[in-house]
Amino acid sequence: MVKRSIIRGLVALLVLSGMMTVQSCLRKITSVEQWREIVQTGFTVDSLDNYHMWDLLKDRAVSISVKLNDSILDDISLVQVLNGNPYETDGVEILAERPYKKGVAVSPTFKVPSVAPTLYAAAVSSQGKYYVMPVEDKTKVVIGGGKVISEGLLHRPIYQTFTYLFEENYPLPGDFDFNDVVLRISQHAIDAQTLKVQVTLAAVGASTQVGAAIHLPGLNYSAVERVTIDEGTRFDEGYSIDRYFISNDEVVSEGIDGTAVINLFDDAHWCMNSKESMGQVVRMFYNTQKYEVANESAIVPTVTRTYTLHLNEGQNAYYLPLSDIDPFIIVNSNNGLNVEVHTYRYKYQEAIWEYTTGPGDEDDRVPWALLIPDATFHYPVEGVTLGQYRKGEISGAYCRYNHSFGQWARNRNGSTDWWLYENATKAQVY
Repeated sequence: MVKRSIIRGLVALLVLSGMMTVQSCLRKITSVEQWREIVQTGFTVDSLDNYHMWDLLKDRAVSISVKLNDSILDDISLVQVLNGNPYETDGVEILAERPYKKGVAVSPTFKVPSVAPTLYAAAVSSQGKYYVMPVEDKTKVVIGGGKVISEGLLHRPIYQTFTYLFEENYPLPGDFDFNDVVLRISQHAIDAQTLKVQVTLAAVGASTQVGAAIHLPGLNYSAVERVTIDEGTRFDEGYSIDRYFISNDEVVSEGIDGTAVINLFDDAHWCMNSKESMGQVVRMFYNTQKYEVANESAIVPTVTRTYTLHLNEGQNAYYLPLSDIDPFIIVNSNNGLNVEVHTYRYKYQEAIWEYTTGPGDEDDRVPWALLIPDATFHYPVEGVTLGQYRKGEISGAYCRYNHSFGQWARNRNGSTDWWLYENATKAQVY
């Protein structure tokens, strides 16, 4: 297949046809430079940071040793890094986990939110008993001595979960409420040859059909022996309409670059509410408005699928971190191409569809997808921007001064905690 640049292709189509689009100002675009200007003008924030990578994570590493009584030490099976003390707080997440071998230190590298939480190291027995120590700002921690916490009511830690927000209009400017598809994803190793990936489809605010998949850059397709779904069925099991975005019937398929791709679903609306009318899927806003309107919006249960990837010998699932995965949605652009919408880190990645020649001079610095390091992030309701900062005025769902999305967009080093400061009325978030 010959690659085509989605943006150059769209420019050419508009020039040749003089076609009308949602934004009438797009009618006479004749260059990529004009295109970039239109995109940046249509974004919710002016004066973007030219070096922005739209990344709310930072690297962390710590070496952990365990020195407990021999009777306890002999039963330690795992070492974990936690973002809180599970004897004090519910919802503590496991940021890193490694099998423990007596007398051997483990040194995981992992990602933490840009607003770093208070970290704890934990030694875990085969019976699930936790021995916890604060990490503080140390790079080496020894679990042992008088600071070990091992008594009290244990709130069982959960695995780190990220929320992914997508806009459907790429490469056109959208409304940037970032709720067209909302996914919550966690991932962890069961053992060296078994990787578990849990995906929850939380909301669909798109107006057209949207597919989705997860590209696993660190895992070759040939390394996957088989995959099972804990719930027994796919997201779109029983989908009666011909697949459009993901034609492969396999749950895990080979991506363009030879790596593994988990095929989630071909139609987000159908997965949340498998209602059809005259052979067409009924498309409403699901879980993006706080009230229901007939034929427009509905509040429905979220949908979860848990994939267990069984890997070949020689693989090590513990070294496949959640922060490296590449979830994306698939949409049909205005120039007839099926395109993938990735987070900014993977913006020009082609996982299963070929459609771009790469960034080059087409990089517009604008994100159409965001990774939020929060399992319960409150995304905007329909029609409310994630955050706006234009002509000196800040507004939107996350607009607290000095803690706003708009200020972060203008300066990647400022307001990095914006995602913790939703609009005070909560009327603008779901």
